[in-house]
Amino acid sequence: MTADIWFAFAAAATFLVLLPSPLACLTASFSLQRGRRTAIATVPGTAVGLSVALIFAMVPLALLAAYLPRVLDTLTWIGIAYLALYVIWSFQDPRIAGPIADNDNLPECRPARILICLFRRSAFAPRYAVVLAALLAQFIDPRLPLLPQLLEMQATFLVCAAAGMTPHVFFPRRVLGRRRSAATLNPASRKPHTRFISRRAVSAGYRRIAA
Repeated sequence: MTADIWFAFAAAATFLVLLPSPLACLTASFSLQRGRRTAIATVPGTAVGLSVALIFAMVPLALLAAYLPRVLDTLTWIGIAYLALYVIWSFQDPRIAGPIADNDNLPECRPARILICLFRRSAFAPRYAVVLAALLAQFIDPRLPLLPQLLEMQATFLVCAAAGMTPHVFFPRRVLGRRRSAATLNPASRKPHTRFISRRAVSAGYRRIAA
């Protein structure tokens, strides 16, 4: 890979990881609820998992580049269209745009289990393998030796994935701000008089039970 192609691939990979996604929101939620120390598990777990997804995407593309380079040219244009749609979907995904409460339960609490959780959700999710295949299709050159290209992109992507996930850990409120809402969604609960009456009613009920 030439220097300009390498920089373009690194920038595109980092941009894809920085996009809002279920992985980004899960990483930010761990950081917000369990502390930034979860970065020792969330960032490596996601980076390695996405690198594994990249390997899954590499295998069919390498075969096409070796035996059917004309088909790879067609997939390049399809990949551009899919990448554009993926960016749009990233901001429209209901799992990201929908409201959540501040007391959402997270699946794991130990660092090793958090790492495994993030690894599984990134390595074996079809959406990430497909978008990474679309990304790779833009940079694979069938006229050059394939193995050095793939190894270089794999190593570059691992570093870019770790760098792209780090802001989700250190700025979790910015990631979750677009989807986080108050735990009480009833408009009446926001009225001070309603809350006062409700507290008085609950207190009276407890006093009657105690009596």
